[in-house]
Amino acid sequence: MEALFEKTNLCVLVCSSVALYVVGLSVYRLVLHPLSQFPGPKLAALTSWYECYYDLVKGGKFLWEIERMHEVYGPIVRINPREIHINDPEYYDEIYAPSWKRRDKDEQYVKLDAAPGSVFSTTWHELHHRRASALLPFFSKRSIRRIEPLIWEKLERLGAYLEGCVDSQKVVSLKSAAIGLTIEIISAYAYGESYSCLDSDLLGTEWKDTLAAANVEAAFLRHFPWVHNLVQLLPPSFVLFLKPSLGLLTRWQNQINQQTAMVCQRYWDGTLPPDTLFSAILESDLPPEEKEPWRLNSEAQNLLHAGSETTAKTLELCIFHLIQDKSKLHRLKEELKTVMPEPTTPVTWQSLESLPYMAACVQEGIRLQMGITTRSPRIAPHEDLHYQDWRIPAGTPVSMISWFIHTNERLFPNGLAFQPERWIRASEAGFRLDKYQTSFMRGGRQCSGINLAYCQVNLSLAFLIRRFELELYKTTPRDVSPDWDCFVAYPPKDSYGTRIRVKAVVRD
Repeated sequence: MEALFEKTNLCVLVCSSVALYVVGLSVYRLVLHPLSQFPGPKLAALTSWYECYYDLVKGGKFLWEIERMHEVYGPIVRINPREIHINDPEYYDEIYAPSWKRRDKDEQYVKLDAAPGSVFSTTWHELHHRRASALLPFFSKRSIRRIEPLIWEKLERLGAYLEGCVDSQKVVSLKSAAIGLTIEIISAYAYGESYSCLDSDLLGTEWKDTLAAANVEAAFLRHFPWVHNLVQLLPPSFVLFLKPSLGLLTRWQNQINQQTAMVCQRYWDGTLPPDTLFSAILESDLPPEEKEPWRLNSEAQNLLHAGSETTAKTLELCIFHLIQDKSKLHRLKEELKTVMPEPTTPVTWQSLESLPYMAACVQEGIRLQMGITTRSPRIAPHEDLHYQDWRIPAGTPVSMISWFIHTNERLFPNGLAFQPERWIRASEAGFRLDKYQTSFMRGGRQCSGINLAYCQVNLSLAFLIRRFELELYKTTPRDVSPDWDCFVAYPPKDSYGTRIRVKAVVRD
C-alpha cells in the first residue's frame, strides 16, 4: 500500500511539473515574450505545432496559411513563437540586405541541410562572405559566357534525343528532360565531366525524384530534428525498408562523395581542368580547413540541387505557357529568327539578352518559378529592425517569401498568369520591375549561380523553340500550378507535370 502511495505521489508530481511548465511557457510566449505584441494567431504564437500541422498534416500548406494571416492581421505577422513574417515588397531589401549590413541566416532552417558546409547553408555572415567570395570568379558573367560551347554541346545531345521521338511520337516529361540537361551542364562545369543523364531514356527522372525526396525529408526533419539522430543509429537496410526514398538520397550522396574524391585526386595530379568549381575553391585564398572534402561535397550537392531544379522548372513553365498561347509563341519565334536565321545556328547569351520579348519571356518564367517558397529567415543580431511603427528586436528571425512579391496585385496584376508583355510595358514606362524579381533573392546572400541560371534558360529556351515544333500531351494549367510547398512549390501530387510530344524538327 505504501509503495502504491509513493507511485501515486510520483505520478502527481510529474504531471504537476509538466502542467506547470506548459502553463509557464504559454504565459511567457503570449504575454512576456518580446514578440508578444505582434499581430497573428494566438495558437501560432503559442506553439510551433501550428506550423507543423500545415506543413506535415495538411501537406505543405503553411505558405497559404501565412497568406491568410496577412489578409486577416495585416502586413506584419508573428507566424510562430519566434519568427516574424512581413508582406511588403518595399521592405524586402531591409531583410535581405546588402553585404555591408550583417544578416545571419536562421540556424533552425539549415542545421539539417544535406550540404551543411555550402555557401547556401552558412549561417554566420562573415563566413558566408568569405565562402561566397571564393566562388565569385566561377559564377561571373565572363566565366559563364566561356562555357556557352559546353551548354550548346549538351543542348545538341538533348536535341538528338528529341529528334528520335518524332516518328514514334514518344511522350516526354519536360521536367525530367530539363533536369537531365541542367544536371549534365552543372556537373560538367563543377567536376570537368558530366553525369550523362541524357544517355538514358529516363533523362533526369531519377534526379527529379531524388531532389523531391530530399526536399520532403528536410521539411520533416526541420520539425523533428531528433529523428535524424535516431536514424543514424539504425541499420541502413532497416532505414531503407521503412523509407525507400532514402535510398535515392543515399545513392546521390555516395555518388557525389566518390566524384569529389576523384576530382580532388585529379587536382593534386594536375589533370583537373582549371575552370571548375573545385579548382575555384582549391585555388582560392580560403584557409585549408575550408578546402576539406566535406566542404567540397557540400558545395557540389548545393549546386546540383538548387541549380538544377529551379532552372529546369523555369524552362518547363516557359515552354508550357508558350505552347498554350500560339500568339506569344509566334512572336518569340519571329524575334529569335533575327539572331538565329537557321534553326541550327548557335547563338550567344548576350545576343538573346538584347531581344526584348525573349528577355521578357525569361523574366516571366523566372518570376512564376518563384525560387524558394519555403521561408529563408534572416537575423539582424546586433540591431533592432523597424517596420512602420513596429520595433523588431535584434536576434529575431524575419522572413519574406518571393511568392507574396511575385503575386502582388499592384506589381504583377493577375500574378499567376504568364504575361511577358508586363515586362516590356514596365520598361517602356521607365519602371524597374526587375527590382521585384526575387526568385534568386537579393542582397549579400543572393544566389551565386544567378548568371549560370539565366544563361541556361536563355540558350535552352531559344534552342527548343527555334529547333522543334512541340505539343502538350494531357497537360493542363493544373500541372504547373503551385499546390504545395516543400522548399520549392510543386503541382498537385497526382500530377505528371508537363508532358510533350515532338511534332517535327524545324528545318528553316
